[in-house]
Amino acid sequence: MIDDASLASENEFLPAMPDDVNLRALYADLTEKTALLQTTLGSISQGILMIGVDGRVNTYNKKVCELLDLPESALMLRPTLQELTLFQLNRGDFGPDACLVEPGARHYVRAVSNGEVPGDYLKAMKTGPASYLRTTRAGRVLEVKTQNLPSGGMVRTFADVTDYVQAEQARARLHMLLEATQSMARVGGWEVDTVNDRVFWTDEVYRMLDTSPQEYTPTTATTGHFFAPESVPKVNAAIKYLMDQGKPHDLELEMITATGRRIWVHTKAMVTHEQGQVVKRTSVLQDITERKLADAELRETEARWKLALDSTGDGVWDWNIASGVEIFSTRFLEMYGFEESEITNRVEEFDARTHPDDREQLQKDRQAHLAGLTPTYINEHRIQCKDGSWKWILSRGMVISRDAQGKPLRMIGTHTDITSRKHSEALVWQQANFDALTGLPNRRMLRDRLEQDIKKSRRESLQLAILFIDLDHFKEVNDTLGHNKGDLLLIEAARRIRACVRESDTVARMGGDEFTVVLPELPDAGSLERIIQGILSAMGALFQLDNEQVFVSASIGITMYPEDATEVESLFKNADQALYVAKAAGRNRFSFFTPALQHAAQTRVRLTGDLRTGLAQAQFLLVYQPIVELRTGAIYKAEALIRWLHPTHGLISPAVFIPIAETSGLITEIGNWVFLNVASQAKDWRKSLHPNFQISINKSPVQFHRDGATCKQWLDHLQALGLPGAGIAVEITEGLLLDANLGVSPQLRELHDAGIQVSLDDFGTGYSSLSYLQKFEIDYIKIDQSFVRHLIPGSTNLALCKAIIVMAHELGMKVIAEGIETPGQRDLLAAAGCDFGQGYLFARPMPAKDFEAFMAQRTH
Repeated sequence: MIDDASLASENEFLPAMPDDVNLRALYADLTEKTALLQTTLGSISQGILMIGVDGRVNTYNKKVCELLDLPESALMLRPTLQELTLFQLNRGDFGPDACLVEPGARHYVRAVSNGEVPGDYLKAMKTGPASYLRTTRAGRVLEVKTQNLPSGGMVRTFADVTDYVQAEQARARLHMLLEATQSMARVGGWEVDTVNDRVFWTDEVYRMLDTSPQEYTPTTATTGHFFAPESVPKVNAAIKYLMDQGKPHDLELEMITATGRRIWVHTKAMVTHEQGQVVKRTSVLQDITERKLADAELRETEARWKLALDSTGDGVWDWNIASGVEIFSTRFLEMYGFEESEITNRVEEFDARTHPDDREQLQKDRQAHLAGLTPTYINEHRIQCKDGSWKWILSRGMVISRDAQGKPLRMIGTHTDITSRKHSEALVWQQANFDALTGLPNRRMLRDRLEQDIKKSRRESLQLAILFIDLDHFKEVNDTLGHNKGDLLLIEAARRIRACVRESDTVARMGGDEFTVVLPELPDAGSLERIIQGILSAMGALFQLDNEQVFVSASIGITMYPEDATEVESLFKNADQALYVAKAAGRNRFSFFTPALQHAAQTRVRLTGDLRTGLAQAQFLLVYQPIVELRTGAIYKAEALIRWLHPTHGLISPAVFIPIAETSGLITEIGNWVFLNVASQAKDWRKSLHPNFQISINKSPVQFHRDGATCKQWLDHLQALGLPGAGIAVEITEGLLLDANLGVSPQLRELHDAGIQVSLDDFGTGYSSLSYLQKFEIDYIKIDQSFVRHLIPGSTNLALCKAIIVMAHELGMKVIAEGIETPGQRDLLAAAGCDFGQGYLFARPMPAKDFEAFMAQRTH
C-alpha cells in the first residue's frame, strides 16, 4: 500500500509549477501512476516491502502479509525494519537461534533484531546479504532479496520457492542414488550425439575403463581403441545394424581399459530419432568380468569333475532345467543296461523308471534343493533297469547356475549304485528288529511300535491293551521232544496268535516262549475279550509237530493304557505282574492288571459258566408283549422276549447276557430253546386265542453265521408239531443284511419259503438301504421306538414315520411301530396308515399265563 506521507515526501522533489492548473494536472498524473503501481504490486506473486530513508516501511502489498503471516494493520503503522524483524523473532518465525534462516544470513537477522547495528541505522541494514533463504513456520521456503534504491531507501522481496527447492533436492538425491546404483551394479551410460559427433560418458564408464574426465575426453574417433581386437567386428556390425534397422542390440564384449587390463562388458544399445533421423545412440554397459571368470573356472572345474566321476564308476547327469533336457554319461547308461540310442535326453526318462514308492520323496528332496533350502541334492531311490530288475542308487547333485531372480537354470549330479549296501542294511535291520525263528518283531521293534501307538492313543484319546502271553508246559515239550520240536511249536504258536488279532495289531516274540501283543484303537471291552478268548482257544488246540501231537495252553497278563500306566516300562511291568497272577491262578487263563476290568472280566467269565447252568436248570423264562392291529384294535400277534432269573443275581437283562452268549457261542443253544418253547406256545394260542396267532422271536446274527443247519431243524420241528410257518415270525436287525455273503440270504429265503415271516427290527437306526429291502424277503418293518417316543403333530419324527409307512406299503410290506406309550402316538400312527403297534400303552411284556388272562379280559 502507498500512504499520503509517502506522497508528501515525494512532492518535495517536484519542480515549481507556474499555476494551479499545471499543479492539478501533475497531481492527477501522479495519482494515476500510484494506482497503477498499487495494481501492479497487488498482482505479482512476490511479497514487496519498501523501506524509506527513515528506515520505516512505507509501501507493501498484500502478498507479503500472506507469505510472512503478518496482519496488515501492523504494516500500516509503518514499523521500522528492526521492529518488524524483532516481532517475527519473538513469534518464533526464525526458529531457535534463527535456525530456519540460511546460515549465511543468521548473524544479520539476529543483529537487526537485537539493535546491534552501528552508526547510520539504514546504512547498516543495507550491509546485509543481498539474497538468502529462510523457512516459515508452515514449512514453506522463501527467497529474501534486498535492493538498495538511489533515493536512500531499499526494496525487499519475498518469493515462495518451496517447489523449486524441493525439486532441486529430489533431483540431487536422485542423482546421488543413480551414481550409487551404477557404482554398485558396475553399470555405466554411454551416449553418442550423432548430429554434433560428441560422446558423453557417466562416471562409472570412466571408472570401468580405468580413467577419468581429467585424463581423457571421449570422442567418436578414439573410443574404439577400448574394444579388444576380436570385439571390434562385433561392435561395428552391431552399430551398423542398429543405425540401419533401429533395433536395440544386446552383446557381451571384451574391452581393454586405459591401463591395459582386459574386462568383459554386457552392453545394450538403442537409438533416438527426431524427424526420421537418428540423433542419438544410447548404450548401457555393465562390467561382467567376475561372472565371466567364474563361468570359465566353473567349466574347467566341471570338466575335471566329470572326468574324475566317470573314472570312479559313477554315472553323471547334466540337467538343463528350463528346457528339461538331461544329458547322461556313457557310464550312467551302462549302469542300467541301455545304449545311448535307446534313451531320450529328457529328465522324465529316469523319473518314470523310479520305483513308485520312492517318487514322492525324490521330488521333495529335489524341489528343496531347487528352492535353495538345501546346499546339495541327495536322495536314495530304486530305478528299474532295462532287464526289469531294480537297482538302488544314490543320486547327488547341485545347481550350478541361476538367473538374476534366483531361478535355477542348470544342475549337475551323479548316480552311484548302492544296491549291495542296501541289501546288507536290510539284512542287518531285519536281524536287529525281528525274531529269526518266528519272523515276528523282537523286543526292540515292539518298543518302537508301542511308542508310536501310545503317541497316537494319547493324541486321539484312544485305549490300548498290552498282552503278555506265556505258553504253559512249553518246557516239558522242549525237554522231552527236543529243541527242534520246541521250535516248531513256537512257530505254530506265533502263527495262531497272529491269526487271532487284527492286521494293525503287533505280535512280538520277547524270547523263549513269551509273546507280546499290542492292541491299539480298541473299540470296547467286548472286542478285547473276544481276542483274549480266541488266543486261549487257539493255544489250547492240538499242535501237530511232524509226527508228534502235543497239547499246551497259554496264560495271559493284560494291562491297559492309559488307565494302568502311560510309560512303556510301567506298562510292561504291569502286564508281567498280571501274567504272574494268571499263572498262579492255575494257568490257561487271563488276568487284568486293573482291578475294575479284572472284576468285570471275571463277572463275564462267571456268567458264561452260569449260562450253561441256567439252561440246564430252567432259569430262563419267556415273556410276551402283544402286537395290536391299529385299525381294529385286534390282537393276534405277540413278541417273545427272554429273561434270565439268576439264583443269586436276580433278574439279568438280555442286554447283559446276550452279548456274553454270542461271544461264548451259547447263543445257538439259547436260541434253540427259545424257538422250541415259542413254537409250542404258538400252537396252543392258535387253538385258544386266534387261529392265525403269530409269535415273533429275535434271532441273533451270530446264529445265522454259526449254525446254518439249524434252519432245517426248525422247519422239521414245525412240521412235526403240525404248526404252519406263519405261526412264527423271525426278527432280525439291519446290520445282519450287510453280512449276506456269509450265508444269510439263503437262510432267509429258506425261512420265507417255509411260510415263516421276517421282521426287520429297529428300522432307521442302522444301515437302512432300499437295496436291502428289495434284495431280501422282508415281510414287516418295525419302526424303532426312538422315532415314536417324541411323536407329535407336525414333527420331523411324524414325517419320517409317514415316509417309512408309505415306502413299506409300496414294497408290499407291513409296518409295526414300537414303543407306543400314549393315545396321541397311537392315533397319529393309525392316521398315517401304520398297520400294527406295540408298547406300554397296550401292555407290558408278561408271562404266558398273564398274557392269556389279558386276552380273556379283552373279550369280556
